[in-house]
Amino acid sequence: MRVGIAGAGFIAETHLIEYAGMDVDVVGVASPSGPDGVIEKYAHDATAYTDVATMCVGEDLDYLDVCTPTHTHLDAVRTAAGAGVGVFLEKPIAGSLNEAHAIAEAVEEGGVPFMVGHVVRFQPDYVTAASLEIGHPGVARARRLSPFPDWGSDDWFADREKSGGIFVDLAIHDLDYLRWCWGEVERVFARRHREPHVEHGFVVLRFENGAVGYVEASWAQPESRPFTSELELAGDDGLVELSTDDEAPYREWTEGGATVESPHAKGGYRRELEHFVSCVESGQEPDVGVTEAIESLRLGIAAERSADRNEPVTVREVVV
Repeated sequence: MRVGIAGAGFIAETHLIEYAGMDVDVVGVASPSGPDGVIEKYAHDATAYTDVATMCVGEDLDYLDVCTPTHTHLDAVRTAAGAGVGVFLEKPIAGSLNEAHAIAEAVEEGGVPFMVGHVVRFQPDYVTAASLEIGHPGVARARRLSPFPDWGSDDWFADREKSGGIFVDLAIHDLDYLRWCWGEVERVFARRHREPHVEHGFVVLRFENGAVGYVEASWAQPESRPFTSELELAGDDGLVELSTDDEAPYREWTEGGATVESPHAKGGYRRELEHFVSCVESGQEPDVGVTEAIESLRLGIAAERSADRNEPVTVREVVV
């Protein structure tokens, strides 16, 4: 399997680390600023490119792994699909529904494999939580807290026109997951606080089955606080709870700091990439295709509009 990567930032590095343990050849990495640094660290045999189009022409790619900022997704997908190259696209699918639908058209016209990386659906603990029998869904609570993501090139996370803000970029992880678990959402109500390089918000969800959800997302934590995620799923016959603070079956404290061993041999990023590779090989449809990704984006946009208006928003009314 021959893969090209678009991007040379944090997510590209995350994927490259996973590819090192897979039967995959990363043959090219493209970045406008030059990918030499990331190639030297993670992909010694890859060829450096400054644009995706040249890489798609110069390499016989099975698929393109798009790890670039959200506002660049449409151009990258159009380029790859137009060249007959499959696409694995980091979430969210796009920053607007219009761009998302344009991506859907490009993929359909190109007839290429396509998947959006909603990684939480593949994280072992979240997969287990979704599979446990708790009776009729009642209340869900999810939190995702981190410092502001300052690793984006040209500080693109701080530009809401490019990143979409806290609901479209960060909360969408849990919005997508809860919709996957409990079905369609009828309406949302959201509140949000913004300052330069600070954003914190929450979304209350009313599911069509009558259940209620609460999603909290933060880019307002101090640098000293590690990334934290939490989940609670409550039904009339059970309760599931998990937290990243509890996922430390082995912790060793040394003079150099703490070492924590993961309880899982493979994390969500490896599992989602392996799933897509198997779909490319077999011709099967990936679990997170265009339709699923668009509906999750619709939830993020609905939350954004609710926070702007300070009133509930019906999800099905969000069409652009």
